[in-house]
Amino acid sequence: MKVVFAYRTGQKAMGGKAMRVDQMAAMAQAHLSGRYAFEVALAPKSSRPHACRRFVEACTDAIVIFHKSAASNLGPDMRASLKQVSAGICVDHLDVIAGPLEPGFVDVHIAASYEAERNLSRGLTALDPTPGVQVRHLRHHADPRLAEGSVPVDKFQLGYFGLPDNVVLPPEMAETGVVPGYDGKGDVSAFIAQLSDANFHICTRDPSPSLTRGILSSKPFTKGFNAAAVRANVLVNRQVHDAEYYLGSDYPFFIDSTDTCAISDGVRHASAEFGGAQWEKAQTRMASVARQVAPSEVMAELDKILRLF
Repeated sequence: MKVVFAYRTGQKAMGGKAMRVDQMAAMAQAHLSGRYAFEVALAPKSSRPHACRRFVEACTDAIVIFHKSAASNLGPDMRASLKQVSAGICVDHLDVIAGPLEPGFVDVHIAASYEAERNLSRGLTALDPTPGVQVRHLRHHADPRLAEGSVPVDKFQLGYFGLPDNVVLPPEMAETGVVPGYDGKGDVSAFIAQLSDANFHICTRDPSPSLTRGILSSKPFTKGFNAAAVRANVLVNRQVHDAEYYLGSDYPFFIDSTDTCAISDGVRHASAEFGGAQWEKAQTRMASVARQVAPSEVMAELDKILRLF
């Protein structure tokens, strides 16, 4: 059976989005090609009817997995046509609630985090009241471009890897840590390579208070997953979605808030513990995280979703 990962213009080029479209398709091809054929396709805009028809024809008898709001491109008439000819429709919400879409169009709502799975399940009546519609978890993965276990081991090295607006970073840490310039645009290969330059990653974040169609937006713990891939420990506040699930509530370098003082104290604590028992305990937890988000584990969850059709 064919599986089509569908994206919309502007969703595919950047790191986070490519991680969930191109990289997911590549992992699926490597692990599940014995049962499925995988493709990545642009969901064209409804203003291009010929392209929309070609897209629908190409998805005949296929399972279609739309990335975030990509299905909105097609328009209601083409979505109705696609529903008639496809083997199944999934929407991978990632960190947003995609829509509005017609009731009954989606067979499976895919959640990239356990927090999102809970939120989607609670809000399913508002999202899609059609009987039989399901919510399934498909964990995110670390970026496969990262070199496993590549961080320095001889000294404590702090780093933050993400958009500046997503972290409260004390000025002195911005000066002494590895904080590569990052604006969310363009080629991120050099940025990805620098994740291996630090063995302690700041992963603090205030959960989004915004509501989308009555459902709280959730984000997968991707900074933690990438840190685990290079075998770095992390500083993370307990409010970060899924952090306690993956790390355990007694992970040594949790902090209780994103206040500047809390972050500064957390970094000083980790630095003082470098190479000691607490550092090694954290390393064990991060190794466990790396195993849980390995491609084989992610693909096992995808396989369960595809077997529904």
